[in-house]
Amino acid sequence: MTDQKPNPTAAPLSPESANALFDRFFGETLPNSVACGLSGGPDSMALCWLLSQWGTARRVYIHALTVDHGLRPNAAEEAAWTGAQVSVWPMVAHTTLKWRGKKPEKRIMETARQARYALMERYCRREKIPDLFIAHHLDDQGETFLMRLAGGSGLNGLAGMAPVQPFPSGVRLLRPLLDLPKKTLTDICAANEIPFVNDPSNTKTEYLRPRLRDAKDLLSREGLSNKRLSVTAARLRRAREALEDISRNVLTLVTLERTKEKIVLDHAALSAYPEEIRLRVLQDAAAALTPKKTYGPRMEKLEALAESLFADAPFRKRTLGGVVFARDQRNDRIILEKETT
Repeated sequence: MTDQKPNPTAAPLSPESANALFDRFFGETLPNSVACGLSGGPDSMALCWLLSQWGTARRVYIHALTVDHGLRPNAAEEAAWTGAQVSVWPMVAHTTLKWRGKKPEKRIMETARQARYALMERYCRREKIPDLFIAHHLDDQGETFLMRLAGGSGLNGLAGMAPVQPFPSGVRLLRPLLDLPKKTLTDICAANEIPFVNDPSNTKTEYLRPRLRDAKDLLSREGLSNKRLSVTAARLRRAREALEDISRNVLTLVTLERTKEKIVLDHAALSAYPEEIRLRVLQDAAAALTPKKTYGPRMEKLEALAESLFADAPFRKRTLGGVVFARDQRNDRIILEKETT
């Protein structure tokens, strides 16, 4: 664990600007408490400190949540140290959540991330906390765009991280810092003498994100700065939201029957729409039948299914993402049913 306390500098954000980062997520009524993810790194420490100031001004309590993944020998020590730093801040209470059980040997970072969000979301549900703040920032948005581009993502993935992302339970994941570069957050730590730790995994080149950071200067010289990538992601997100709105309307128009267990669609009516709309309608219908699932089926699998579903050849019933897809060719209908176990 590397404990760092930067040299003091001028305040990078006015109190009014800092409070506005959080006020914009709420109407006239503020919650009694919110939560924030706290790794102990400079980004989340800056976020927690800003929330502490905002919570003091607005009388909102802050639940700072640190997840001990148990992946490093000193993880518990780091979590305890992090809690000790923030527990003296006004309006902040700290809790360490432990990821128990067998740890994966492959896709470690991805599995750990999913476990982390699951633990924090479960805590929020248990404590009846409606909102969970996360310290993703402008540089994270740019890196995420490149990672998803490298992974062959479509429009949804390249739209990047949204400022507001609800969990299926209704708890909102909020990202107030997406317009701020990492330097602003380290400056906040410096200006307020906020200590932090450095996660050694952030420099391990076996992971893609650290390799992208190493290529940052080269990419920026070619015009692929984090700011530009973030702007591109925002434009794609705008296009995605428009398509989502259209698809929801089309789903309503082509639905012949709908229950919690079954949705029947007019095959001929849906066939008249462009492929992208057809895919999104199938995606939305499947999501409606599996509301507790955080992620839907992979796009390449849905594309293959849709290609067969709208082909002239007979369609063979198949299951994808917990939903059984069938086609009633005689009545020209598509039938989606929740898989029974």
